[in-house]
Amino acid sequence: MAPMVTPKLRVFTHEGRIFTSLNVSFLPATIPPIPQPWNPALESDSSPDNIKDALTTQWAYETRPWFPLIATSPDFSGAVFACLNHSLYSLPVESTPDGRYMLRGDIRREWESLEQKLLWCSQQLAVNMHFPWYGQAPRPPKDYGYLRSHADARLAKKVALRSHDAFLGISALCTYFIMARRYRPHNDSASWTSLLTNDPRCPILSAWVMELSRTFVGDLTDAVPRNGMIINGAYSLAWDTDVIMFEHYKVPIWVHWPPGVSGNRIWKLYCPSADDLTRATSATSSKLQNNDAWGIQSDSHSWLAQPNDICDPESSQPAPLFTQPQQDLSHFPLPHKNSGQRHGEDWQAFFARKALQNAKKEEKETPSEQQARLSRQRSAENHSLPGKSSRIWVFEWQPQDDYNDFMLRTHITKARVEEVWGDYNKFTRVFDSFSNQWDLCLALDPTSIPDGDDREDDDDIMPPLPIASPSEVPPPPPSSFANDIYTYFGSGVSLLSRHTHIEGFVPVLHYYFGYRSTAPTSAPTISFLPANEWIKMAKWDQLRKLLGDSSAETGSITEPQRQCITKFIACFINMKESDLNTIPPDLWDLGPLPSLQISHPYIRISRVQLSQCRYYIIEPHESPNLVFWTLAVLNPVTAVMCLRRDWGSDMRQIALALLQRGIGFRTLQNMSVAPHYRRPLSELRTYTLGHRRPPFNPLYADYIIYEQLRHEFMNRPRARAAFLHGGLVWRLALHSLGFNHLPSVLDGISTEAVPFGELLIGDGNQTYYDDGLSEEEIDFMCGTYYIDHRDGPEIVSWWPRPNAWNVSGLNVGFWSARCEDWFQGRLGNLREGVSRMRHSLTKDANGPMTSTQWKRSLKFQPATNKIMRNVSAASYDFMTRASTWTQT
Repeated sequence: MAPMVTPKLRVFTHEGRIFTSLNVSFLPATIPPIPQPWNPALESDSSPDNIKDALTTQWAYETRPWFPLIATSPDFSGAVFACLNHSLYSLPVESTPDGRYMLRGDIRREWESLEQKLLWCSQQLAVNMHFPWYGQAPRPPKDYGYLRSHADARLAKKVALRSHDAFLGISALCTYFIMARRYRPHNDSASWTSLLTNDPRCPILSAWVMELSRTFVGDLTDAVPRNGMIINGAYSLAWDTDVIMFEHYKVPIWVHWPPGVSGNRIWKLYCPSADDLTRATSATSSKLQNNDAWGIQSDSHSWLAQPNDICDPESSQPAPLFTQPQQDLSHFPLPHKNSGQRHGEDWQAFFARKALQNAKKEEKETPSEQQARLSRQRSAENHSLPGKSSRIWVFEWQPQDDYNDFMLRTHITKARVEEVWGDYNKFTRVFDSFSNQWDLCLALDPTSIPDGDDREDDDDIMPPLPIASPSEVPPPPPSSFANDIYTYFGSGVSLLSRHTHIEGFVPVLHYYFGYRSTAPTSAPTISFLPANEWIKMAKWDQLRKLLGDSSAETGSITEPQRQCITKFIACFINMKESDLNTIPPDLWDLGPLPSLQISHPYIRISRVQLSQCRYYIIEPHESPNLVFWTLAVLNPVTAVMCLRRDWGSDMRQIALALLQRGIGFRTLQNMSVAPHYRRPLSELRTYTLGHRRPPFNPLYADYIIYEQLRHEFMNRPRARAAFLHGGLVWRLALHSLGFNHLPSVLDGISTEAVPFGELLIGDGNQTYYDDGLSEEEIDFMCGTYYIDHRDGPEIVSWWPRPNAWNVSGLNVGFWSARCEDWFQGRLGNLREGVSRMRHSLTKDANGPMTSTQWKRSLKFQPATNKIMRNVSAASYDFMTRASTWTQT
């Protein structure tokens, strides 16, 4: 057995205090004041009761063992938490009959339902589990006021955001019990997921529990950063055994060593030696000497670089701008790293120094720099809240209790800006157009009223805790769990396999491959010898996978029907295109005498040549076209599939049905545009993961950065083209924005379509525009890096690029059940960091792969490609019967 490796102890000094950690290489951004120790007589501690105070790293409290598990940057996408995916601006409020305001009714109901479900889950997960005797559960979100009305709309939103944060508390309690069950399993106890799905009073839908396991509640990997905790080394904890569990799951832990405390046997591994202290003190002194530059924002990722992050020559001088008596700086707190504030410099001196620096900058700036600066200044005049994609940095001047309320300039993360912005107004906010930064400082006008003033007393927003213990949570309606899945993934989802808008095996056979629904119950005779040989060896489960099916919902298919289907598929695998006319007509609706008609009662499909590509135009047969764009598909299989459908004549509904199935199409808009309106793609902001030097071994953190960038890109107007692309690019776009975004894709081309999008030219030189992705943007959507080797670049990607996906055994022209299984498996592998190689040459450690590696990994059943080639050829031949399109 290999010896246990003791983690390296890291020692930090902060404002003269000593901290150590075994699993973190940095201190928390903010260290709260040291609390009073546990009072055994009162059976209480000084832990904060307001969830807002617990959203950052706190000290370890006897009553709050779940504090360390609060997610630092929770992801609210997905079926479970989608209703919380709101910001201050997107939260909808409504007026009440008495003139007050409250959270809109549908959101209230969704939050109330989610609250009941999470409380129920924590209650069931806590059964027979250890919890500290004095432990206190988090206050439920409804205590924070989202169900009440308020004086104005801004206050209603602010209170709703507090309630929104409270969901993180009850989520952390669920995580605590999930973690405890996984870390200390009992031999006779079920897993936490089966405990919820098999509960006799309220068996929760397995699809919902699976979704919960993939959120920040059930994902216990270090892919979900958590707040962690600071332990006072002078005291033990009643739940100190939980600390070992937290260490196992890499929850950040720091131990503070007060003066005179030489060690505690419980925290002995965290106790620093004299040499450790000497090295830490020296390192801190070295950093302090370099912490004098104003506004330098260091970040290892170039995509976060600010356009005005220029080191001022003045700020590098250690001498102050004003002559002051030498003062003892030990009475002042150390400034935060990269805050630009000097040690001992108050807010007045800071602003005065900046005014002088900016005056010197103004003398030297070029006309273009001046124009850019004045533009930033004008944009900031309305004091609007900086968006999450903004490059503006926000700093808040926060008083320090331990230093007589001396104010430190503190950087506010983008996630927290909207929380604090309303606490200030135009008199207490200062914008520096030279550095593109906001300063929020109440000392500028202490008597002014904040924009987001509550105008309600604290008891109205935060009512006192109930004296009685909370009653048992009633079980939620079972339908509420299914509703979450339906709302997020769409009404056609299979609850068993969690697939979105994926039809059963027999409908897929009919609509996409032309298998006749009136096929005989007895298997017809196939005279083609190779097909008969293949039929003898065919296995039903493998046969279903060839057409993209992976579910087990095939019990209604009788044995004679299976034999007919087997012979039908055998023809496409074994026959050449020229032999397809021998397929029995009672099996297939295409062929020499097809039963399928080119005419349709609701739609008319025509063919047209646009920019040397054949497109199929789908229009209403008789009724007027209610959309201002023209629906065009490139794949003849899709055109034939639409003829088999009965989707009506509403083009918007037909296009939405294609979107929901991951089928690519175009929304063409006929426009005559002067040539100079077309702009080169180089003028667009480029989204790319860029070039890297070998050796390049990306970590999971690199994948998170890629996902964040992809989410940002998907909020661009032209990103609707990713949904129109279909296939894997469509699924990645869906992963960023969800099914609820699909209807807005059909609102028409974006403002970027004419200058930068796709331009298709007809035979008569008609011009049609639509949003499109460049090759570089498609590569970006797939998470592509370019590794610069001496003999040429190597291209690797987190997800297969189209050149690999299109020839894979998963590409059947629509998003199938098997595609979704593979996609979720790949996501799971990335989260868990476990390699599941299909081929020895893929070198797949869940990192990016080359196209060759992806092709080998996605080969699956090669017969799928043969089936699709034959079906595509037959569909192309059939659509030659369609008339040529003439625009009306």
